[in-house]
Amino acid sequence: MIRHGAIVRPTDTSNFDRAPLSSEGWQQMNRLASEWPFEKPATVYSSDLLRAVQSATILQTAWHVPLVRRECLREWTADPADLEQDLYLALEHRAWRDLEWVPPGGESLAMAGERIARCLDGIARLHHGQAAAVVGHGTVFTQFTAHLKGERPTEAYKNSVPNAGFAVVAHGDTWRLVWDFASLPWSPGRLPPEE
Repeated sequence: MIRHGAIVRPTDTSNFDRAPLSSEGWQQMNRLASEWPFEKPATVYSSDLLRAVQSATILQTAWHVPLVRRECLREWTADPADLEQDLYLALEHRAWRDLEWVPPGGESLAMAGERIARCLDGIARLHHGQAAAVVGHGTVFTQFTAHLKGERPTEAYKNSVPNAGFAVVAHGDTWRLVWDFASLPWSPGRLPPEE
């Protein structure tokens, strides 16, 4: 699971759906593609939001593999309206305090965790015995990895995931977290420290 690269953050709205990668984000994703320390994925999956599609396209082009967009990988939002950021953040903070609370966006964080789990289950069924890269977003990915760690998802954990950071998960009879979110820099060919 790979979080998209850094974005051009809007200053006047909380709605980042249209936000593209920044030049830093392009550099992060190109570096990740060239220094990927694991087997080349058979397919790259992506959220349908621009920042994820741009990130996934960089990987897909470098690795010469298919790119598949999946709406179920879309980032969670407390409210899709163009709110001022402080108003949006108040909704988001409330959602993190109560994972079952359904904000104006219509999906609680608990529901987002269930959505991403179903989505990843579907991808795993299609790629039994193969690696697949899944490019998406910190909030939904940390819902999934926190569950694998047996922990409650937190805003602090979500905020700790770097742009172009990745976690490695494996699916057999059940899901297993192999590495929690990390980012380059380590020497090419050297795996990140195991959690």
